[in-house]
Amino acid sequence: MLKILKILNFLINVPKKTYYKFFSKYFDGKIKNYDRHKSYDDYVNKQIEKTTDPARIDKWKGAEWDKKVLGFERLFQRNNAYLNNKKKAICLGARTGQEVFVLRELGLDTIGIDLVPFPPYTVKGDIHNLSFKDKEFDFVFTNIFDHSLYPEKFISEMERISCEKANIILNIQLNNPGDDYSENLINDPKIIIKMFKDSKLLLSRKIRNSFDEMNYELVFEKK
Repeated sequence: MLKILKILNFLINVPKKTYYKFFSKYFDGKIKNYDRHKSYDDYVNKQIEKTTDPARIDKWKGAEWDKKVLGFERLFQRNNAYLNNKKKAICLGARTGQEVFVLRELGLDTIGIDLVPFPPYTVKGDIHNLSFKDKEFDFVFTNIFDHSLYPEKFISEMERISCEKANIILNIQLNNPGDDYSENLINDPKIIIKMFKDSKLLLSRKIRNSFDEMNYELVFEKK
């Protein structure tokens, strides 16, 4: 009993970053859903709260625009092999749309979706219930997996709108609790890989983006 108390006392006092990097996977599991909302509408309203914040919008469209554009240029450059011969792309949870801008510059017919539209790059949409046709896209990108209330539904929608041989790229935060708008904590990428039912894994690796806190990348090919 004394030993257990000592362990609990250690965990309570360990720095937050250290806990999530080394210990969370043992106590919180491969994925932890925060279950913060009473209803789906509550979830949507919470996410919209962030996306409609005037100060954040000014930052995204102003001081951060060039930084994120450069960051996405580097991101897609390292994944250039998965962009070859791609024509139609979608970015899920794109906010103001820097990733959409970059993919358009690379020659892809690209649209972004978010709960709040930001023309000309992002239209209104729900990642759990996409309004696009089956097999409509040959390239899918997202870096907002932690904002998904229903991860398996999110992934099934990615696969549904992807045509055969389409590439799907996810940038995620591994062992990072996120912020007040995060809906899940990922401690093991294998839990996400298992959620893909109609795609094969091409790449699973650690990354270090210059413009966000994403630290892991997964690349799939639709079967």
